[in-house]
Amino acid sequence: YVQNRQVYVRSGPGTTYEVEGFALRGMTVRVLELADGWSKIRTEHGLNGFMHNDLFGSTKPENEITELEVGRFMYVDTEEANLRESPSTDAEIIGAAFMDDRVYQISDNGGWSKIRTEGGVVAYVFNHLLREKAPANPFVRTNRTLYIDTNSVNVRSSPTTDASVVKRLDRDQSVTELEANDTWSKVKLSDGSVGFIRSDLLTNVTPPPEGFQRASGTLYVTTGAANIRSQPNTSSSVVVVTRYGESLTRVATGASWTMIKTSAGKSGYISNDLISTKKPAAQTGGGGSGSGSSGSGSSGNANSTLRQRVVDIARSAVGTPYRLGGKTMSAFDCSGLVKYTFEAIGYKNIPHGSDPQARQLGTKISFSGRDFSNLLPGDLIFFSRGYGYHHVGIYIGNNQMVHAVSGRGTVIDNLMTYPLAARVNRVLD
Repeated sequence: YVQNRQVYVRSGPGTTYEVEGFALRGMTVRVLELADGWSKIRTEHGLNGFMHNDLFGSTKPENEITELEVGRFMYVDTEEANLRESPSTDAEIIGAAFMDDRVYQISDNGGWSKIRTEGGVVAYVFNHLLREKAPANPFVRTNRTLYIDTNSVNVRSSPTTDASVVKRLDRDQSVTELEANDTWSKVKLSDGSVGFIRSDLLTNVTPPPEGFQRASGTLYVTTGAANIRSQPNTSSSVVVVTRYGESLTRVATGASWTMIKTSAGKSGYISNDLISTKKPAAQTGGGGSGSGSSGSGSSGNANSTLRQRVVDIARSAVGTPYRLGGKTMSAFDCSGLVKYTFEAIGYKNIPHGSDPQARQLGTKISFSGRDFSNLLPGDLIFFSRGYGYHHVGIYIGNNQMVHAVSGRGTVIDNLMTYPLAARVNRVLD
């Protein structure tokens, strides 16, 4: 029996030899070769090595120790390590951990470690399958759905091309990425098994629906602003609004819609009528103060189309949070919404602020009280407390406006029940 609290088991008969592990007071050791000073032994947990003769004896000591509390992170140092219900090779296997997986070492009995995985599983693993040194390229938890982005891909048992192939997957099949580093993704398959796939063979772009053919190349937006939608129809939600001339990556094409990916990584669908493979000419006008034309012509039909685009863009922003100074789809203030909307249809240098917008953007038109019959969609409605203009909204028709409000975000309100407007400007004649 081991007599001391913790006794190292070494690779050779002396203190200069490497420590292979340890045994705790009260644990049994089997003497394989008895010699002067040091003996070759095997611990009750199957660890072979050398122990000094003064540290074990035939009498079982009191106050035996079964394990030491540790509390540190360790890393799996083998292709696949079985996780067991108790510290024995006869115990039930309740899971597996893989090369470079990080685990929390709760305790150590000299042969086995009680660990907790990143997923919260508490189990036992043989000490020789763990190491202290972190991997040079550590995995980071992701937990997201990805898709195979090549015709066929190998799923391997560990993150190396030398590891065994456990399964093959075809293009567009989905996997759950549990974690990833710069090169490999640890994935869970539909049957519940876990393996590794090279990260560059996966994509977060949803496979195209039936009726679409995969395609590639660059497309350009040919209208003032175009909605990218979550599905190939006009009733689906708007993912993002793109602007005239913006480049898009083509993923797949259908009869009326094209599946694309924006430069910011957002995926969705755009109507084929709004894109071209040729880069459109730069729009003219709308420069300087932002009070000129949109550069798409001055005809009534052209501006009617642009007014509808303004309404579409403003409506797509509904639900966006409010933030003072906000001027993107992540957050708006009232004048930031106006700036974003009109710059999306080609205007430039729109001032940020309701008062300068009232004085510089568009032309003042007449209206009376709550009679909005003279207004057109896309007109700007300004409000005042008696000095300057402190708030602005975008008229969308039917006595309604879209505006960004502190505490409410971007919303639609009825002008018949809202405080009286002080001024209306028309940007699109």
